Amino acid sequence: MTFSGTGPDEGRAGMKIAVRFQDERLDFEVPDDRLVGHWSGPEASADGVDAREMARRAIEAPIDFPPLLRSVVPGDRVVLPLDASTPDLPAILEVVAGTLRAAGVDTITAVSTDPEPPSLPGGVSWRVHDPDDRAGIAYLSSTKEGQRVYLNRYLTDADIVIPIGALGYDGTLGYRGPWSVIYPGLSDRETLTRYRGLATEASPDREAPASPLLESAEVGWLLGCQLQIGVLGGIQGASKVMAGLESTLRAEGARAVDESWTFRADERADVVVAGIGAPGRSTSVDDLAEGLATAARLVRRGGKVVALSRAEGEVGPAVRRLAGAENPRSALNRLKGREADPDYGAARRIASALAWADIYLHGALDTDLVEELGMIPIDRPGEARKLAGSAASCIILSQADRTRAIVPAED
Repeated sequence: MTFSGTGPDEGRAGMKIAVRFQDERLDFEVPDDRLVGHWSGPEASADGVDAREMARRAIEAPIDFPPLLRSVVPGDRVVLPLDASTPDLPAILEVVAGTLRAAGVDTITAVSTDPEPPSLPGGVSWRVHDPDDRAGIAYLSSTKEGQRVYLNRYLTDADIVIPIGALGYDGTLGYRGPWSVIYPGLSDRETLTRYRGLATEASPDREAPASPLLESAEVGWLLGCQLQIGVLGGIQGASKVMAGLESTLRAEGARAVDESWTFRADERADVVVAGIGAPGRSTSVDDLAEGLATAARLVRRGGKVVALSRAEGEVGPAVRRLAGAENPRSALNRLKGREADPDYGAARRIASALAWADIYLHGALDTDLVEELGMIPIDRPGEARKLAGSAASCIILSQADRTRAIVPAED
């Protein structure tokens, strides 16, 4: 799903647009001659099918792979690496686990970096991955480039590994999915640190995959992981569930992400209003950083980004390194040598956005912290409307943290 320009509303005296951020919304009205473009993100499944039915269809007819029911045999030890942020994960996990049980599998282990949820499907045990637990990590092999690969021991000891992960954009791999749940997601601390240091602000390119993505795919091949399950999110919940052979799923998954989550603008704008955060779930500082990176691609250098976000939670050490910088445009220098910090990627994106434009933030973060980071806090929604209404040109978008933004210069 893409959008360019003002479309059928062109010619109206002013266009009313609702910007959504988490479970809130703020209404704007922008004169048509000043509105460069607007975006709200893709809706849920086009045919109204729920996540359970989408999952059932996907595993009964995977792409380039036999049905799940015929891919396992009684006695197999099946491990399901999970991305806990996957839309509608409980429903999808229930369908997958039910199919495995129907095939006679009685040992099903879910492995994730997140704590065990309140309820699990019958017969599924949950293990939390610790990248610092050397006893829980095993050597798998070396890549063709000589990189030694370490993974959670449950994966290396399993008969069958079937990862389930959200399809989307990633600052290091370009495209994340079930392949990245395995690697680097369930690897050791050294690997996670190395991947954070490879983060880039460049837009992903399906025709020229990033080296970390190719390495992630190679690790899946070394592990013998063939069947994978990817979930494409809509504005709320899953919009598509895909299953198939890793290489095919990776290609089709990246295409689905681009088709659903690409916003094309005719040109950059003086002001970009960005809603950050999806309905029904909390918004993190990482989400805020992703949203600011998207908005920065759409705004002119030296312009204004008006970010609407309920981001909350502990701010990590790398982001705190940005606090108090005399010149926001030199904030990136403060991150040198901080690649090992878990929030390095988020800090890098925030610093890059600050170096490009003035950032106004309306949200839940402490006002003093916002100011120390070089942003301008907005207390009242009316201030955000005033900034948008007085701009010579404006772009308004929701779901900025999940969207790939493209302007003509990047085509």
